[in-house]
Amino acid sequence: MEVDIVEPLVCVASEVSENLSNEQENLAADVAEHGHKIFLLLVTLFVLELSAIQLSDVMDVGSEEMEPGDELPDHGNLQEDEIPRVGMRFAQLQMAHDFYVSYAKKAGFATKIRTTTFDKITKAPINQAIHCNRDGIRESRARIYLKFDKDVQDWVLFKVDLTHSHPCSPRKAVHYHEYRQLTMHAKCVIEDNDEAGIRPNKTFLALSNEAGGPSNLGFSEKDLRNYITARLRNSNVNADVREMMSYFMRMKDINPNFFYAVKLDEECKFKSAVWVDARCRASYEYYGDVVSVDSTYSTNRHGLPFVSFVGVNHHGKSTLLGCALLGNEEIESYEWVFSQWVKCMGTAPKCIITDQCRSLYRAIKNTLPDTRHRWCIWHIMNKLSSKLGGYRRYGALYGDLNDIVWNSRTEESFEDDWADFIDEYNLHNNTWLSDLYDDRCMWVPIYFKGEFWVGMRSTQRSESMHAFYGGYLHRAEELEDDAADSRGVIPCATTSPIEKQFQQEYTTTLFRDVQIEFVRKANCRVSAVDEQGPLVCVKVEEEKLLNDTILCILYDVHFDRSTQELRCECNLFESSGVLCCHCLEVYHSYKVYKVPSCYVLPRWSKKIKRKHTYVKSSHDVSRSDESNVAFRGLCAHFYNVAQEFVGDDEETALLHLALEETRAKLATHRAKKRSESVAETQTNIGSQSSNDVGVADIQGPSKVTTKGRPKSKRLDSALEKSIKNSRQRKQKNSPPVVRPHTFQDINHCVVSGLNVPEQAGGFMSLLSSFNKK
Repeated sequence: MEVDIVEPLVCVASEVSENLSNEQENLAADVAEHGHKIFLLLVTLFVLELSAIQLSDVMDVGSEEMEPGDELPDHGNLQEDEIPRVGMRFAQLQMAHDFYVSYAKKAGFATKIRTTTFDKITKAPINQAIHCNRDGIRESRARIYLKFDKDVQDWVLFKVDLTHSHPCSPRKAVHYHEYRQLTMHAKCVIEDNDEAGIRPNKTFLALSNEAGGPSNLGFSEKDLRNYITARLRNSNVNADVREMMSYFMRMKDINPNFFYAVKLDEECKFKSAVWVDARCRASYEYYGDVVSVDSTYSTNRHGLPFVSFVGVNHHGKSTLLGCALLGNEEIESYEWVFSQWVKCMGTAPKCIITDQCRSLYRAIKNTLPDTRHRWCIWHIMNKLSSKLGGYRRYGALYGDLNDIVWNSRTEESFEDDWADFIDEYNLHNNTWLSDLYDDRCMWVPIYFKGEFWVGMRSTQRSESMHAFYGGYLHRAEELEDDAADSRGVIPCATTSPIEKQFQQEYTTTLFRDVQIEFVRKANCRVSAVDEQGPLVCVKVEEEKLLNDTILCILYDVHFDRSTQELRCECNLFESSGVLCCHCLEVYHSYKVYKVPSCYVLPRWSKKIKRKHTYVKSSHDVSRSDESNVAFRGLCAHFYNVAQEFVGDDEETALLHLALEETRAKLATHRAKKRSESVAETQTNIGSQSSNDVGVADIQGPSKVTTKGRPKSKRLDSALEKSIKNSRQRKQKNSPPVVRPHTFQDINHCVVSGLNVPEQAGGFMSLLSSFNKK
């Protein structure tokens, strides 16, 4: 019975009909004689009938040459002149290829050029065969043969076969790799959403909803992501630099106050660059007193360190004050960047905070001699685990060191406590701690007592700008915060007139900081007073909760009753511009209900109109290619027309008719143009783009090897991988080793300067995103 099921499936139609009648005659006898085989025979009959019907249908549709299993694609939606036939002529070979590809897409299959024959003398093509791309897999017969007619000087179809050995699906064909492409509308939406920070999956979902589902789109989400990536990458190193120079020039044309400076070497290779937007230059007047400089970002391909200049605005948030690309991390490069940046801004900042880079230290000392320099304490304290983590008593060591660094009241107490700390943990031979102590004036907070740093102690202001860069530097948070302040104020936490005074003067963010001090004032009380005429020394006791233990800490507040000016030992106002809870308690004790104007800093005021808020942000309108710009213009024009006539059905129908007539005229015009000279058209298009004379001479930079921390986003990740790989190699290649006991507490298994290679990316990608070293 198994043979009976299989054999009829490969017979021709006449044999199927014969076997079908014989099986029907034998069915009754089989049922009588072999009742237990009824079910199997019924299944056999069903399969035979189904096979006969399918084969008869194929023979009806096909031709005499058609073999079983071949079928024609559905031509119901095609015009007669859209179906290939023998004798069709084309002016160019490319036109014939495009015609067949268009037919294949509508019919539901993909094509490939199988063979091309060239003339032995002229080397020009004279024959070409274009097949269905499944001819080698399922032996599909669909193909066309083109031959160049030397007498007429055109291409003619001399053989056409439209049959396939597989089903064709126009709905599935749009998802074939050969036909997947982004429409002009999709490209514009993707670019706009990408610049607005909208994720690719959300953009794909929006386009899918607009088209009525993903199946109606002619591309996949991966194609969308590849398009975004391709916009940020460029394989030509020199083209990257030239595009950056063109960008600078366009920005200069848009706003003459845009500043840029580029340094080249003797071979005209790019070395360094500094650029500052017009709005950044204007905001430096208000926020340039304290600047954070961070150079721990680098671009992907060229390895050029990226430097950001960041200040703090009147809302206490980061604001960009300039950018730079370094040719290397040597002193000379930093000196050039700082000199150009100061030249742009006009004056040097009062204070600057950086990491521990020695090149930065020397460059600032040479170019900014009057600027107070400070190291980032966050970077230093963050290294404790890698530098001291091998000690057995690391937990206690870490707590004691943090207490010494953050809670020292005077320079002398810090130095005494540090010496005791070194003796306690026997760290006299630790060179890292010794170097830190020698440079204590560069990072310990007590050595910056009484200096205004707008509350900054680290370059995390710069590092937090990573999300800012991801928004292409076009965010308008300051304007939004100003608008929020103009709409109203947050309520006061107490009934104090002083709090009300700050509520009216300060921005919301800074007023919240003031409210924190008013809350802390509840834990303060005046314990002693030493009066000498109008001058009063008040001892204020503050209760602090530390590890479930209440500590009472005394602070000296010097108060002048005649001028109502005061100064606290904690120096909170001097460093951040916010009155501390100890000063507020003294004012409360002496019934002072309004603080002098010197304690209401204009820097945090919301009533001052700052000039940079009136400077319009410069946007690169030429970032898209010319075709996208033309497309956007046409869409804007059509939207206006459609909006005007969409209300009436008759007017809408007329508009549709006019669009179809215009489309037909344009298609005829395009076909006429292509038939005249395809080659000439291509030549004209290629000659339209050219580089500026000055920009064309600039060459791409050499690969830069940077210093400092690894390029991994997390320092520990590179360290952990290195240790893990080292252990695996030792376990694989070496026998077990018994380690001798040691009396030293430290473990020197730190890998420093480990560089993790990154994938190639675009030089211009620095305008959108940056990778952390």
